This record gives sequence, structure tokens and C-alpha cells, in this order.
Amino acid sequence: MKIKTYPEIMNEMLTAIGEKTGLTNFNVGSVIRTTTEVFAEVVAELYAFGAEMLKQGFLDTATAFWLDRKAKEYGLTRKPAVKAEGIVVYSRKTAKDTNVPIPASSIVTTPKDQSGTEYRYFTDVAVVLQAGELSVEAPVIAEAAGSAYNVGPGSISKMKTFITGIDAVTNPEEWLTVVGVDEESDAALRQRCFLAWEELSQGGTAAAYISWALSVSGVKSAFVDDTLPRGEGTVDVYIMGEAGPPDPALIEAVQAVVDDNRPITADALVLAPETVTVPVTLGVTPRAGYDTTTMDTEIRRRLSVFFGDIDDPDLPITPLGVGKDVVVSQIVAVAMGVPGVYAVDVDAPADDLVIDANQFPEQGLVTINIEAPSNE
Repeated sequence: MKIKTYPEIMNEMLTAIGEKTGLTNFNVGSVIRTTTEVFAEVVAELYAFGAEMLKQGFLDTATAFWLDRKAKEYGLTRKPAVKAEGIVVYSRKTAKDTNVPIPASSIVTTPKDQSGTEYRYFTDVAVVLQAGELSVEAPVIAEAAGSAYNVGPGSISKMKTFITGIDAVTNPEEWLTVVGVDEESDAALRQRCFLAWEELSQGGTAAAYISWALSVSGVKSAFVDDTLPRGEGTVDVYIMGEAGPPDPALIEAVQAVVDDNRPITADALVLAPETVTVPVTLGVTPRAGYDTTTMDTEIRRRLSVFFGDIDDPDLPITPLGVGKDVVVSQIVAVAMGVPGVYAVDVDAPADDLVIDANQFPEQGLVTINIEAPSNE
């Protein structure tokens, strides 16, 4: 199907009008040209609409609502966003012989970040700081869903709801009880749709195990060791959560899904992988005239996509995951994709890193040394 552009449609219409009527005054502002422009614009919009509908009819190119409709054909639905839940600690400087009630829906927040954004949380239930005690834990839930609310320990430090007798609030180490999750991206849902075909087989293929694992909300990546790791008939499924290594609850949830779907003869075990920290040091030669600060920022962003810390389906970058080797040439390709980059030297890792089936490569410290610009 050829999609005609507005200029092409205009030229064809004016040519046809000239041939059939003998008119030659097609100057801008003339009645004939203005009338033709109106019709040409409508026709161009119809072509554009047809092109969009054609794209939305295929799993490879469907997006948003249309991808949801395609996914239903495979018996799948998009995984929804999840609100972060956790524990904060209210405290006072000195113990007193008075109880301090902390009402439900009390608001605590992070300080504003560089963009002016603060993350708000509400206490789930009322709690009481007992007389003689210095602190009390309170369960909280994020104001909105999404991974942005999975803040680090000590990040929640402001009280928007004033409580007499409380001096401070904070979130401790491992404060999250439910990890906040973004709505499943188009790329992730599309991948699960392709994997769903593997579930139609009589046996449990590696792709089928990955499909089952990724169907659980909170699972970011999965890898299957089907080389009989624990003996005949055994399969190990390694998963990573949205916020890092999975907690026992997430492992249990995935194990339940796998047990419901695996072949009766298979001994499948869901496990948390060992994390391998990979520091990255690059020497980057820019082309003359490019802003190196913007270049540095974009290289770091793309490396985060490469290591799976953030998603960007518009970039042609295949993220790493459980059991995926870290290849130096792939790091070079990621950096070279940034506009203005002329050359890249990778000082760390010095060589390709072989990642075992039970390991997950996580991004370590990124150091970027900008060299003198090239005039070539």
C-alpha cells in the first residue's frame, strides 16, 4: 500500500484539473488552488489514517489500546501499574509519658528533587507511639502507582500532616513491602505475546517458562537454565524484580504460576540470581561542535537502558538480563549511537564478561572521560 503525501496529492489533483478543464491559474490564493488544497488535505488525512490502522493491525507494530486488543487474542492482558507500599518510622527526641496518636491518611513526603517533584505517601492505618517509646512504625502507601515511588532508605523525611509530639519521620533499610511497578510497556507486552505461542506446545520450552514468569506483576526479566542443572527433569528459572533481586513473596508468586503450567514430569524451581556489579569506564572522543555535557548525559541514559535499569522502547538497544554476557563491543555500540560521538574506548570492563545462568549483570559506577574533539 503506497501512502501518498499531501504534496503528491496536490500535484496529482492540479494536474488532473488542468488536463480536464484547460485551466492554468493555480497560483497560491486562486479559487481553484484553495479549493483543491482543502480536498487534498482531507485525502492526505485519510491516507494517514489508513496507514495508522494498517500498523495497528499487526502485533509487530501495534501500540497502546490496539496492542491491548491484539494481546487479548493471545489470552493476555497488560500488567497494571502498582502502588509502592512500605514502612516508615515516626520518632521523637525524648521519651515521654504520653501516647501520640498518628492518624490514618497522615501524609509524609520526600524532599523536592531537582525537577521540583516530591513523592507523597499516606499512612494506611492509625498507629500510636506509646508512652515511654521513642519511635513507632507505620505502614504507608504511595499516592500514585509507579516505580518512581521506590525511593531509597532515608528519602522520606518530611511530614505534611503536622502531628504534635512527633519530631521526625524516615523510611528505614528494606522499607518496601510492595514494590511500585510501572504499567507494562508496549515492548514488554509485545514480547509476552510472542512468547505465548510457546505455551501452546505440549512440553515446557524455555520460552514458555519465561512467558509464565513475566506474566507475574513485578518481574522485570527472566532466564531459564534447562540444561538439567539439578539432575534429570530439572529446570531452574531465575527472575529479577522491578527494583532488583526478587523478594520471597515474588519468588513464591512466580513459583505458583510455573507449577500451574509446567509439564507434570518437570521439576521447575524459581530462584533469585546472584548479582554481578559491572563498573563501566569509557573514553569518548566527540566530534567538534557538539555539547559534551548533553553527550555525557545521553550516554549514561543509554547505558541504563542497556543494563535494564530503565526502559526506552524507541531505542534499538537490547537490554541485558539474567544470564546475559556483558560484551564490550555492545557497550561501544550503545555509546556510538549517541549523536556527536566519534570514537569510544572501553577501559572497563577490559574484556567480555561471561555471566553464568544464575547471575544478573547490574550496572556499577559509570565513568566517562571526554577526550579532545575530533575535527574529522
